[in-house]
Amino acid sequence: MGEDKAEVPEKKYAQIVSGDFIAFPELIEEVSDSSGVGSAGVKAVLDRLNVVLVRHLQHGRRVSVGELGTFRFTIGSTGVIDEKSFDTSLIREPKIRFFPGKALRTIKSQASFEKLVEKKEDEKGGDEDDDRPVIE
Repeated sequence: MGEDKAEVPEKKYAQIVSGDFIAFPELIEEVSDSSGVGSAGVKAVLDRLNVVLVRHLQHGRRVSVGELGTFRFTIGSTGVIDEKSFDTSLIREPKIRFFPGKALRTIKSQASFEKLVEKKEDEKGGDEDDDRPVIE
């Protein structure tokens, strides 16, 4: 990648190492525990939110979900010289974009990063099945 790919054929790039995965049922329980609403109620509201989002997006509307953020469709197309040359078949598949609210934008700007380095085979010790990188 890049203009210098002939001189430097292999480059290293930043990559996210994600933490634990929070499954939907676990998220529902956590929201339920801290809101005073039962887990069935939380799930019902989130399931219905999905149905309502779909309906409004299908009609080309932008949908605000309060402090969470806003959803909307975006599209792109192949360019043409003049309006007469344009045909709807030139439109690429639409995408659903999410624009985070203030709290999510704030945590994004507060992200910090660390370089992780993999231990060599003779340095690992302990559990040999553990292939996670080590923080330097």
